[in-house]
Amino acid sequence: MGLFSAKAIVLRTINLSETDKLVILFTEQYGKIKCAAKAARKVKSRFGAALEPLSFISVIYFGKEKQEIFRLNHSDVIRSFHWLREDFSKFYTAIYFNELMDNVIQEGQRSPECFQFLLDAFEALKDTTQLETLRRLFEIRIMALSGFGPRLNQCVACPRVPEGNILGFSFRMGGIVCEKCLRKTRVELNIRAGTLNYVKKLINMDIRHCQRLKIPKSMEKEIENVTHRLVSYNLGRELRSYPFIKQMAAL
Repeated sequence: MGLFSAKAIVLRTINLSETDKLVILFTEQYGKIKCAAKAARKVKSRFGAALEPLSFISVIYFGKEKQEIFRLNHSDVIRSFHWLREDFSKFYTAIYFNELMDNVIQEGQRSPECFQFLLDAFEALKDTTQLETLRRLFEIRIMALSGFGPRLNQCVACPRVPEGNILGFSFRMGGIVCEKCLRKTRVELNIRAGTLNYVKKLINMDIRHCQRLKIPKSMEKEIENVTHRLVSYNLGRELRSYPFIKQMAAL
């Protein structure tokens, strides 16, 4: 039996019994893991509030290196991100980020870059008023970090740099289709060149600076059609938390 120490983000928890929890953690050092937390559901649990989803914690757990479920021994809160729970729109956005990360990261897959990106996203939620921009940036960037980033600077059907006011976007082919190829290539979406420029800015911008990017209202839906549909296409389904975000936005 080995003893492991790591920094982790709590992605979600599952009730195992009347007293125990299964905790899915995204650790900086070892990737995504599952831990059984004995007596975690008891009122006087030694884990306290450390196992709440979205919490950034330090953990000690034990087990064999590649076993499916480890045993959680100890946890301490580093940051609770309590402000997220004080605003429903920000809270559900953070839950969506967690769910998306949980779905793109495989168990045991080590990705310090994705780990830091999720932490930065939580921090960015604290002061931003541009929630739509932040969601779009998170979607397109996490797709790029996990190997599903679209080709935006060159047509996926030919070697040309895309030109013209109306371009195609193919989720099947993984990127932009130029105006000339659009006449003979089936695509799922048509977008304006201006929309493409904003998508490029999103994929390259530091998430901590997303407040600086002002997306025109006229382009918000078109950009969502690119970034969010890219997520749904590659995951093969809609994530459960996303409808709550849309409800909050409608209010």
